[in-house]
Amino acid sequence: MGADQPKVRAGSAEIMSLLMDLSMYTAAISAVLLLVLVAVYLRVYRDTHAQYSLGLSVFASILFAQNILAVYSFLTMASYIQDPFLPYLLGINVAEALAIIALLRTTTR
Repeated sequence: MGADQPKVRAGSAEIMSLLMDLSMYTAAISAVLLLVLVAVYLRVYRDTHAQYSLGLSVFASILFAQNILAVYSFLTMASYIQDPFLPYLLGINVAEALAIIALLRTTTR
């Protein structure tokens, strides 16, 4: 049984590394989608001068910056993030990406 434990730990480390990578990828995907949203909102603002579109573009730009910062932090400070947080970070990033996809789909229809 003692010989099996290092394998479990190695497998656990691989899973945690995968969770970290998936969190980083979902944040990067969100950033790309947000850039598309900013472009759409700015185009609408250019055509209509609607303040609502300008506000949405500012909001999406700030959220874009947050996602870029998240990707950077995942790349540079991964060793400081404790393993129990990783599933939650992934869940948050996946939920955000799904929400942005829904918003983008609604915006472009």
